[in-house]
Amino acid sequence: MASCFWYGLLLLASMGLSFGQEPAPAAGKLPDAAEINAILHQLADITGFKIRRQLPFQSITRDQINAYVKDQIKHAVHPKEIHAEELSLKKLGFVSSDFDLKQTTIDLLTEQAAAFYDFHQKKLFISEWATSSMREEALVHELAHALADQNYNIEKYLNKDPDDSEESLARQAVVEGQASWLSVEYAARQAGKTLRDGETASEYFRKEVDPDDPQYPVFSKAPLYLRATMLFPYEDGESFQQAVVLQYGQEAFAKLFLKPPVSTAQVLHPERYFAGAAPVLPVLPKPAKGMNASVEGVFGEEDMQVLLRQFISVQVARGLAPELTGGRYRVDEYKKDHRTALLFITAWDSEDSAAAFINAYRQVLEKKWKSAETTGQDGTHFEGKSEDGYYRVERKGKTVLSREGFSAAAPAFD
Repeated sequence: MASCFWYGLLLLASMGLSFGQEPAPAAGKLPDAAEINAILHQLADITGFKIRRQLPFQSITRDQINAYVKDQIKHAVHPKEIHAEELSLKKLGFVSSDFDLKQTTIDLLTEQAAAFYDFHQKKLFISEWATSSMREEALVHELAHALADQNYNIEKYLNKDPDDSEESLARQAVVEGQASWLSVEYAARQAGKTLRDGETASEYFRKEVDPDDPQYPVFSKAPLYLRATMLFPYEDGESFQQAVVLQYGQEAFAKLFLKPPVSTAQVLHPERYFAGAAPVLPVLPKPAKGMNASVEGVFGEEDMQVLLRQFISVQVARGLAPELTGGRYRVDEYKKDHRTALLFITAWDSEDSAAAFINAYRQVLEKKWKSAETTGQDGTHFEGKSEDGYYRVERKGKTVLSREGFSAAAPAFD
């Protein structure tokens, strides 16, 4: 989804997230160069990557991490990008109308960072406040980033097409998923095991994060979309990496940088990556007379999973979202009064799944707004009015188009 502020922040410096660890009474000593080099050599043995230079590193306090994130936002993200992202999230219903994306992002990244590797400075930062258990896991994770970066320019890799949020998130899943997988494989090898063994994989792979973990109050209170999008590269990326390793062996590590996935659907369904099945993106209508396009983006399977989970149920999301073949959205603005309207189009693999979605999306709209009065409907469309304006949702074959927030009744699907 998105105009890439949220994804862009995740690309500024890859934060080492270590969820669900038990707190320790003291942070413990910081690692030295010998320990870092020993881990790098083991990671090189697993991946086949080469260690090309000595890695600089330093400790950092929580206050310094907070200042670092703010500085990155100030210098790397334009205020218009923040506004565009926030507007998109609000129009699609992912966050409330008073949500502050910038501050929540700063708080989230500050809370989670036990260590991080800066792809621009080529430097490792290790937090002073993190517990020993958090730091150890995060250290291996971030050293995996550093090693990959010495073989492939990760900053360039992650920013290949910043306007395509689907491809950006899929590439983020490669970077974070590979590092997460290597953290687990590293631990398994300390016990003489490997994740290529099915029983070991079942034993070692992390369980789902508890959304109410008291150690992470900012994360626990964040909107579902931000939590899910933040976890996707780590959890689903890790599962994706496992599938690719089982398919290609050691070649998998380099292959994912040379031939990355192009969508979240390929990450969620590795067989689609193996088959080269790319999204099929439908075309949005042009802005109506008196309106200008303001923000637009791609809407993929992970976005659909979150939308249906948030407004309907996990069961519906798991059953319907994989049927999506591609989606787009655009926020248009009225020239006179600057009110905004949403155009949201999705393509499905069959007319049945498109029909199922239009029925599901009516439930979404009924919960998305405080009041939604449907005044006309039949088997292929429904329309009405909410506090946001007039809306019309229509299915044409395998495609569903929703127009929302118009000052007058929305036109039919051309």
